[in-house]
Amino acid sequence: MKMLTSFTNRLGNRSSNQDRCLIETMPDHVLLVVADGMGGHDRGDLAAQTTIDSLARNFRRQRLPIDDPPEFLRQALQTAHLDVVDAGRSHNPPITPRTTCVACLVQNDTAYWAHVGDSRFYLLRDGALRRRTRDHTPVEELLQSGLLSEEELRNHPLRNSVSRCLGGSPRFPDISFDQATLCPGDTLLLCSDGLWSAVSETQLVGMTGYGDLEQSLTRLADEAETASYPNSDNISGVAMRWLEARTAQPTAEPTDSKADRNTPKAEKPGEKDQLEEAIENIHRAMLEYASEMKK
Repeated sequence: MKMLTSFTNRLGNRSSNQDRCLIETMPDHVLLVVADGMGGHDRGDLAAQTTIDSLARNFRRQRLPIDDPPEFLRQALQTAHLDVVDAGRSHNPPITPRTTCVACLVQNDTAYWAHVGDSRFYLLRDGALRRRTRDHTPVEELLQSGLLSEEELRNHPLRNSVSRCLGGSPRFPDISFDQATLCPGDTLLLCSDGLWSAVSETQLVGMTGYGDLEQSLTRLADEAETASYPNSDNISGVAMRWLEARTAQPTAEPTDSKADRNTPKAEKPGEKDQLEEAIENIHRAMLEYASEMKK
């Protein structure tokens, strides 16, 4: 398949960067992710990085083509959730880091996406917004009920409150899913609230008319940073422009791939020490049991 990808990750006017981005490719497949660590809790950066590492590792281990993409995203996000919980428990002293996350898998000519929290996915086509995720926030519920406008949402005092996230409680969060068949020229944008909350929908849609994808994303991030100065949040976005599909080869083995510069390379299948893997499985079983007990 043919596509163009780009990402931006900026500190803004913050003392630390708790956003993480991922563009992970395998033959005829790509996984795009944005994770936004929640600043109201300890180590949002740890939660976001753990999520990115977990999703990249999970994706690399898949046999291609993926039989059930939505189920892959569900299981991958649930695993990432447990990994964040485990990372917090392993911290000294124990903490409960949390992150929002939006992930998109592109396979053949279809995009499958899932999200938790208020990191967003946008599908832009022919100069118009065709699809976007709906935030897991109280203010989004007011917007959908017609009690709040898009402009009011941007300035509402509860705009940064989210009702779902990865991490925190071991109980699995509810995950939202969607999918769409792609057309040549479609642009996919995944971004943290530091980007989408600072620019208008018109500006977001306008990035399709800027030409070069990297320049378009850079310009959009510049506009967000300028609009929110001097209180700019971390600003992150991953973009993909769809050009052409090609049928994926069946039952391909997992291969090495290129992660973004924020993600350290995970181990290849079979490289992990057997004892370490057994310990990891025990930890995961304990966390899953705790999750079930809390339901």
